[in-house]
Amino acid sequence: MLINPWVRNYEKDDHAALGRVREWAANKLGSNVDYGFGYGTWVFIGNETVIKIDPEVGRSERFSHELAVSQMEIPGVATPRVLETGALEGRAWVILNRLDGSSGYNVWPGLDQGARSKLTTQLADALGHMQQFNPDRGMLHAETEHWAQHIRLSFNRALRKVDAIVPGRVLTQSQGAFAQWAEALEDRPQVLCHGDLWFGNILVQNDGSLAGILDFDRMAMAPADYELDMLLRFWRYPWNFVPEQLEATYDDPLNIDLMKPFVELCQGDLSDDALSARLSTTELIYRLNLVNRFGWNDESAEMFETVLGGNWADGLV
Repeated sequence: MLINPWVRNYEKDDHAALGRVREWAANKLGSNVDYGFGYGTWVFIGNETVIKIDPEVGRSERFSHELAVSQMEIPGVATPRVLETGALEGRAWVILNRLDGSSGYNVWPGLDQGARSKLTTQLADALGHMQQFNPDRGMLHAETEHWAQHIRLSFNRALRKVDAIVPGRVLTQSQGAFAQWAEALEDRPQVLCHGDLWFGNILVQNDGSLAGILDFDRMAMAPADYELDMLLRFWRYPWNFVPEQLEATYDDPLNIDLMKPFVELCQGDLSDDALSARLSTTELIYRLNLVNRFGWNDESAEMFETVLGGNWADGLV
């Protein structure tokens, strides 16, 4: 199984600092707190509010993305509102209102095909509204104004970092494949993309209707097709995203046909080949970064074989 490069297990963190932060969070929330399921973030859930805390010290603008979309309105779909911000022992924190609904990964297994199709259509509609929102670009971390250049630079940085880790043959193949795919990287109009959409970042009612969208830490102004990047990754390998106790439930890829509403929203005038190439570039960068963090192994080899074989977007287009 793949390992998500952003996952942070609480058990691996500074126990002393985490204990102090948890005690502070309980006092701040005025209730008992539960751990949330966060990547690279400490999350504490109270009765009415949620606190997110950066485990790293010194990143005062860590949650500026949450502020940038705090006033965004999506009809019928809730998004978090920032109530308060600050820092504790040099760690940035933000308090958000708690939204109603259950995590999408808990509800999805109990939905029939019709309800699943309805949910993905509702999510695509919500993304369409989100694309109309224009946040303050100054509050976004990534420099994505020139998208094609951003992707090329990201690939070159990722490649350099794994030069001594990835087999030479794979490095050569990666360079050749990226050069071919990069021909499709023309700049397109940019819209607000969530950038980290999977079932852990949506809230769903028990009847399968979409209730809310969470966690805008990786949002960006980007071409609309960028939204398909994480969605496709989750659809291919859902077991890699969900909590450990649900891995067996998500042991198979999801039905790729259910991604059709997202493709209709995001593809625009791109040809199928161009969309496939663009998605392959971001997936290759993701895999290189994954190897940089966790090293090279048999699973890495298998994943690179899938991407470099040109099969990453099969079934999607």
